[in-house]
Amino acid sequence: MNAKFKPLGLVAAVAAATAGYAGIANAQPGLAGNSDLGNLALIPYYSVRDGNVTGVHITNTSDLTQVVKVRLRRGTDSMDALDFNLILSPKDVWTGFLAAEGDDVVFNTTDASCTAPATTGGKFTMPAIYREDADEGYIEIIGMGAADDSQPIYDSSLHDATGVPASCTFVRDNFFAGGVATSVRGTVDGLTSVQRVPTSTGGTTLALNTYLPPSNALKVSYFLRDAEGGREFGNSATHIADFLTQPAITNQQFGLFSGDLLGFDYPDLNGGIPLEGDRDLFVDLRDELGSASVINDWSANADLNVGTDWVITFPGQYTMLDLPHYFASLVTAGDGDDAVPCNAGTPLAIGAAFDPEGACDHRDIPAVATFDVYDREEQQLSDPEGELVVSPQLPGAIVRTTLPFEVNVVEWGVEPVLGSANSPVSVATPGAFGWAELTVTSASNKVQAVCDASAGNSGPGANIANGASAIAQAVSAYGCYTSGVTADDIPKIGFVAWERSFPGNPDANYGRIVEHSYGS
Repeated sequence: MNAKFKPLGLVAAVAAATAGYAGIANAQPGLAGNSDLGNLALIPYYSVRDGNVTGVHITNTSDLTQVVKVRLRRGTDSMDALDFNLILSPKDVWTGFLAAEGDDVVFNTTDASCTAPATTGGKFTMPAIYREDADEGYIEIIGMGAADDSQPIYDSSLHDATGVPASCTFVRDNFFAGGVATSVRGTVDGLTSVQRVPTSTGGTTLALNTYLPPSNALKVSYFLRDAEGGREFGNSATHIADFLTQPAITNQQFGLFSGDLLGFDYPDLNGGIPLEGDRDLFVDLRDELGSASVINDWSANADLNVGTDWVITFPGQYTMLDLPHYFASLVTAGDGDDAVPCNAGTPLAIGAAFDPEGACDHRDIPAVATFDVYDREEQQLSDPEGELVVSPQLPGAIVRTTLPFEVNVVEWGVEPVLGSANSPVSVATPGAFGWAELTVTSASNKVQAVCDASAGNSGPGANIANGASAIAQAVSAYGCYTSGVTADDIPKIGFVAWERSFPGNPDANYGRIVEHSYGS
């Protein structure tokens, strides 16, 4: 096991969570270890394909109100397909599930906990902008900030005896843009926001919320269910402790491409708000999640109708794109000579003039994957006839391929388990079952870098939706850096999904998830 995966300051971090995070300004993000609690959780896979639904459970284990960003990233390029803010009162649990409804992807919930925005009929419907290829992907759950019982949002989000919060309408006041202390509702900065509160005379007045850093208090789990096929399995998310060490309260009205660096794009896997620091955290996540290899079992036992799929997710690759430039490449695709390409190359510095032919893509993907596949008999296919061999022996040729997506599903055996569209390879096996080790290296034609908006810039000055003509102003606020970014140190999370099927009796089908192990 890679030494990077040891819990970092876990006892101190958990103790500090209930004390408002006092004294942890120098904490670094680390896997949450045996506590399985953190202020960041990553669900490595969701799917609504082929009748699958994906359930999400988020628990606030603290005595504070927690503001949480819930964000779906599509599996091909991890663009933000749907996000909203969730406000959990102390000891609260929120549940929801993703499903396909016609051509839509819908996040359903019957939970009364406050969200910003409000659901429509108990549903969030995925916007059209990144809907394509978003039937599967991964989910980020990021703690944005916490509030104690002296803050108005604590009282407004608190559930009564019937399970209903006092006023989700007042809670949602905090997530409008343009808040001004004591005079205008909304987000003032990453640390404060303004909302209405009731007065003793039956009216309302405005009051300021001042937030604490998000606590290591989130417990997140998920399940994948195929009701028609009779299969369900689930697991705990990957939890990171001490990710954000200061609040990052953002509005839910505008975003980066509207020129708002205090909007819904943040926080992300590179940290909090560009204007207020607590950034450059994706380099730390690369250190934490970038072990050299992935190890797990496989089965391709056709006689017993057993199949396995490996999910290999590379979270956060979007932080390695010059996002305004990449967005321009998407909206101008098909425009012939007017199309703006997203090329690999030397990263542009923050504030550099926009070059439509310049570098845009500094991701690790498409990653080069090497599979060492073993059976259960000392890594041998069979003993050569009449010969003795020195064991272990490799069971045939090493498979090398590319994993092109943010979320990749590797299929073993005849029948796929997850029915993924993001299945770049099916691996040949030396028998019915065994184990394998996967190593990946970064794309060699790129300079790996992390990209971000400038903390000294007010943000893109044009609405990027107006077309490529506005991109120059947006890109001038963006740039990339290579410091601390080590090639091949690719963050990896995921699991193997097992399924035992009974074609004559689907009700008897069953499955299980086994998390990957990671080699050094």
